[in-house]
Amino acid sequence: MIVIRPPRLDELAAIMAVHRAAFGRDDEAALVGRLRADGDDAFELLAEADGAVVAHVAFSRLRIEHGDDGLALGLAPVAVLPAWQRRGVGSTLIRHSLEALRKQPMRAVMVLGDPGYYARFGFTPASRASLHDTYGGGDAFMALALHSGGLDGYRGRVDYAPAFDLLTD
Repeated sequence: MIVIRPPRLDELAAIMAVHRAAFGRDDEAALVGRLRADGDDAFELLAEADGAVVAHVAFSRLRIEHGDDGLALGLAPVAVLPAWQRRGVGSTLIRHSLEALRKQPMRAVMVLGDPGYYARFGFTPASRASLHDTYGGGDAFMALALHSGGLDGYRGRVDYAPAFDLLTD
């Protein structure tokens, strides 16, 4: 049985291990550690099975060129252990996290990822809300209003937390 819950402080090593296994490199694991160290991690959830961490999602602070009010977050990274992939764990984790954020005073979430995957959660190209990312993601840079009008007043360039600058690709 999968349990979705917030991580404990002593689970950072297990969370980083999930990211290393999922991505086959250290970058995303280091990103999670750096976001926490810099105080840019805003919200996290993990999936646990039989007492072990099998998936993790992080949301971090970002900056919007016009209209920034601190109530929009970036979704990344998200990782699922290879043995648990394609079993709905990642989707469940993302759905639970978005529902939890809707209960907070957050307005929107941005993500740079596969449009086919993230559209199932309601994400649409951020360009429709006059937003663009610094990475040239085009339609892969997507936004989701957590409430009606959640994207109103936001426009221009969206900058992720400085820790993202350390990613190699």
